Amino acid sequence: MKKFTFIILAIMVVMVACDRDANQASQEKDSVETAAVEASSTEANPALENNAEESLRTPADLSEEESAEMYKIIFDYNKCMMTSRLNATQDHKSMQDSANIILQSCESHLTHLQDYLNSQDLNKALVIGMAHKMRSKAARKLMARNMKGMAAMAAAADNAEAMKAAEEAKATQ
Repeated sequence: MKKFTFIILAIMVVMVACDRDANQASQEKDSVETAAVEASSTEANPALENNAEESLRTPADLSEEESAEMYKIIFDYNKCMMTSRLNATQDHKSMQDSANIILQSCESHLTHLQDYLNSQDLNKALVIGMAHKMRSKAARKLMARNMKGMAAMAAAADNAEAMKAAEEAKATQ
């Protein structure tokens, strides 16, 4: 019985060793094939080489003057959002419509910010992400303010009804 267990154990060790050698050989073959495909694809498509040379500059790398200009554009965007929200009328059918109109009226500031940051050779993905984040944050703030406003109007209407019901109850006594 001990010999049989030893033979099975030896066979398993050999199988594991052979399997590991086979995996290493296939990984080496795959890496050689991948390198060949990448080399041929970059030769066929020079645009892929440009991606490897994409700018790694971030907003933290801007000079003091460039940063001041970036913050001025952001300040103008925030100012536009605030004035547009204050000037918004209640003519719209829904709060979402008014939020969309406010966001669209200030979209030119975000476009200007993207153009400026792209002209400063910042990483394209960072520029797009920054504009997207600013747009999303503004939309969330607008909708939160609108929802709070609607809740305040509903509470005021409930209070008015309660006061009217109290006055009617008082008048009937």
